[in-house]
Amino acid sequence: MSIDEPQVRKRSAREAGKQTAPESDSLDSTTDSGKAKGTAPGWFVRSSSTYAFALVALLAFVTRYWKIWDPAQVVFDEVHFGKFASYYLRRQYHFDIHPPCAKMMIALGGWLVGYDGHFLFEKIGMDYMANGVPYIMLRAWVAAWGAALPPLVYMIMAESGYSVAASLLAALLVTFDNALVTQGRLILLDNIMIFFMLAAVYSYVRFYKLRYRAFGAQWWSWLVATGVMLGCAVSCKMVGLLTMTLVGSAVLCDLWRIIDIRRGTTMAQFARHFAARVFALIVVPFAVYLGFFYVHFAVLTHTGPGDGYHTAKFQMQLIDNPMTKSSFDVYFGDEIAFRHRDTGVYMESGVNRYPLRYDDQRVSSQGQQVTGAKKLSNDGYWRIKPALNTEGFVEFQARRQAGETISEEELDKWAVHHMDLVQLEHVATGTNLRTHDVASPMTPTNMEITTLALNNTANAADTVWQIKIDQATANTTRLQTSASFVRMVSQKHGVAIWTHKKALPEWGLRRQEINGNKKPAEKSTLWTVPKIRGREATAEELEAMKKKITPMGFLAKYAELQGLMFRHNNALTSVHPFQSTPISWPLLLRGISFWTDKDSRRQIYLLGNPVGWWMANCALFMYGTIMVGLALFGRRNIEVVDGIIYRHMLRSTGFIALAWALHYLPFFLMGRSLFLHHYLPSAIFAYMMTAAIFQFGGIVDYPRFALKHWYGRARALVPPGVASMAFVAILTVHIACFVYFAPLTYGTTSLSPDEVNSRRWLESYDLHFQK
Repeated sequence: MSIDEPQVRKRSAREAGKQTAPESDSLDSTTDSGKAKGTAPGWFVRSSSTYAFALVALLAFVTRYWKIWDPAQVVFDEVHFGKFASYYLRRQYHFDIHPPCAKMMIALGGWLVGYDGHFLFEKIGMDYMANGVPYIMLRAWVAAWGAALPPLVYMIMAESGYSVAASLLAALLVTFDNALVTQGRLILLDNIMIFFMLAAVYSYVRFYKLRYRAFGAQWWSWLVATGVMLGCAVSCKMVGLLTMTLVGSAVLCDLWRIIDIRRGTTMAQFARHFAARVFALIVVPFAVYLGFFYVHFAVLTHTGPGDGYHTAKFQMQLIDNPMTKSSFDVYFGDEIAFRHRDTGVYMESGVNRYPLRYDDQRVSSQGQQVTGAKKLSNDGYWRIKPALNTEGFVEFQARRQAGETISEEELDKWAVHHMDLVQLEHVATGTNLRTHDVASPMTPTNMEITTLALNNTANAADTVWQIKIDQATANTTRLQTSASFVRMVSQKHGVAIWTHKKALPEWGLRRQEINGNKKPAEKSTLWTVPKIRGREATAEELEAMKKKITPMGFLAKYAELQGLMFRHNNALTSVHPFQSTPISWPLLLRGISFWTDKDSRRQIYLLGNPVGWWMANCALFMYGTIMVGLALFGRRNIEVVDGIIYRHMLRSTGFIALAWALHYLPFFLMGRSLFLHHYLPSAIFAYMMTAAIFQFGGIVDYPRFALKHWYGRARALVPPGVASMAFVAILTVHIACFVYFAPLTYGTTSLSPDEVNSRRWLESYDLHFQK
């Protein structure tokens, strides 16, 4: 929590019974002759904060833009976020677990340079140059956000009453952090989100410093700016809520101070303060969040890869969506395809059979394989037949195949409805879809899905499936192509047909396993019927379908998408080779492989600056120890440090400690897959803590060295001798470590096996090309 430095000095003199140096004394170090006790010209000291800020901005620019064109290939999550930017530029609807702000910012950069979104970033290592992608400009646009982080850190520290030296130290530690540089020069989201996080903290510090000039124009401006930045942070990733929690905690402390009757605050005044903060820090962020989704829906008006996650009503709002072109009723006898809603694969079968024994020595039925294929083929069609009330069905099917005109009344009799019992005949092999009490190949708790010969009546009960249409209102609800989400549930065994992304071994042609899920109500058991073989819409039918589309309001779309984002985010539990646990992050036990090139033996490996991170851990520990020690001495009425220093450590440095904790500890409660880059916001606050501890240990005269504003006049620059040496030593070691690991940060330098292994400071650093 920031301090308003001059007022604190005045209060400290009265409370501690000590007289602080007068304002003119703060310029002891400078003289009219332009010397600071023989060390620095007065004009330089006075403008030193501006020079320090400029230096930080320059170095941040250089470190982020250094050889930004290399590698000219897709790197790590550029696969996802570059692709999403392309979809925005193509106006094609897509689905992602993250809110749209940062992705829209990336797309904006592409739009500014005339990129049309033709490239879809399909896999790591794809060549940008060969595909005509303006990747340098895209990266440069994102790097601008990353390069803004060190200056923002300097501004926060300076506005919080720290010295030029401490502010510069914090900013340079962030500037030369390898992980932040790697993230900050690629087409990724994190640095955009962190920019808004830090901007929110900076805005709140500026607002808090105006607490004695409440409800003025500047007070309102910085309060609302805080809310806008918080809204933008949450609109990038939901972890922006952690920054909202940080600011909210500080606001509660501030309100607790305001409501104190000893301040003479009336309840009407308190209510006004409370309402202002509710408006600016809750209503405004939520409005910003809603606004980004409004733009999201306004831009993504065409059908795209994200359609299938949504309800039929949502999908039908999109231009060229298949539902507006081919939403037909399904009738018994139709040859239909099934497409899994979540993974997009088609259910198919063929002549291949399950092996007699699996790798774990379990025995299979050796039945016909039923698997999930990425593309629809002739092996993906199933004839849907009634399991009951079959009288007249053969005749009806024969008449349809002969092209006879059939009345609407008779067609209605053979339409497939919710809760109907059916058999699914695989057209290519003439066998019925079956499940039975045999464990599936890769999920032993589930049941095997196979097929059964048509003339096998002994096990016919295994081939009966109940059609359950999602959100059906009655048994009269019809199964429709594209528009219906459906479960096929075994009448005998109660399992639903299900698949997952893990591929079968070679004997399964690396396709997805399909099995019987014993939890049939799960959302992942939903399928669609994308096509009826031989059925195409006429012009009259297309026009009639368009007229049936029911408009869907923004709030309804927003609510549906929020539910999907939340559910799919929590479902990210699959194991990733480079995922890590929160306990390992501060210790920097492991990084993430972003990109490799075997020919040149180059690689990009996300890893923080080891010296910087371990030093920051020590600073965090020291802060806790110092504050406990000061509290104990305080209980014995022993004044170890000046009151100004203690309050600054408690409030301003305590705010930094809280920021670190709130952006780190909640990850221990998350069940999804986590990665090192989730720690980067906390790493920045840990660097700020390092600078704060440096100031506590090296500068005694806080008022003389404290900055009022980052752009304001400094009264003193060079701290005492030991502190100056510590400043130089910290930065020298930190920058040297950055340079040493730079080949892994930028991926521009080929390393020999010995050079790679020399950078494996821990055995857990799983670098490539060790041999």
